[in-house]
Amino acid sequence: MKTDSLFYELFKLHPESLFGLAGLKADGKYAFESITVKTTEKRMDGFFRRTDGSGADIFLEVQGYDDTEIYWRLFQEIFTHYAQTGSRKPFAAVILFLDKKYDPKNCPVKKFTSPNRLIRLYLSKCLKAIGDKAGPLTVLKPLIFSDKEKLPQAVPKWKSEIDSLRMSESTEKLLIDLLENAIISRFPKMTFEEIQKMIHYTPIEKTVVGQELIQMGMNEGILNGV
Repeated sequence: MKTDSLFYELFKLHPESLFGLAGLKADGKYAFESITVKTTEKRMDGFFRRTDGSGADIFLEVQGYDDTEIYWRLFQEIFTHYAQTGSRKPFAAVILFLDKKYDPKNCPVKKFTSPNRLIRLYLSKCLKAIGDKAGPLTVLKPLIFSDKEKLPQAVPKWKSEIDSLRMSESTEKLLIDLLENAIISRFPKMTFEEIQKMIHYTPIEKTVVGQELIQMGMNEGILNGV
């Protein structure tokens, strides 16, 4: 799964995640959709359509490589969409850079008429702001994880965060699948078998047998006056 597809699947499942990632408060309800600009035949990475009221629609571009024309292309696609649909709703253009180095910082538009706006997001900064908070965005945490040696400890923790959400079995399975794909995207030499072993690994002290052994050890210590 490509990285942009990972975001597509996450936001399709849970559109509110974009606001959590950006640290913004949603002022209405949104539906995530896939739209294609007819003149370029390019599918935008994400379109969040406001489903209540007349608030802004959100256009999302996920950028994970160098492209000095990214701002030009994004606005071209947004303006073409408005020309094709006749919509007059305000917009928010969101560019999510997987790494700050991919931002060419050459946006041709310096000022927007409110409430139209441009929002730049850097994935690492966004996820660090979230910290250890559990949520669907947990599936993105591997993308900024650098120490492969610590994956065996990190993966079960991410799995536990997803479990704590208490979602339906099908939704949880999808989130686990996205987590696996995020790990593969970050560490492409790893196999799914290696990752699944980490995900389904349970430390001995967390198992029933392990807890019984710990209790037996404690009881023995008490009997021996330890």
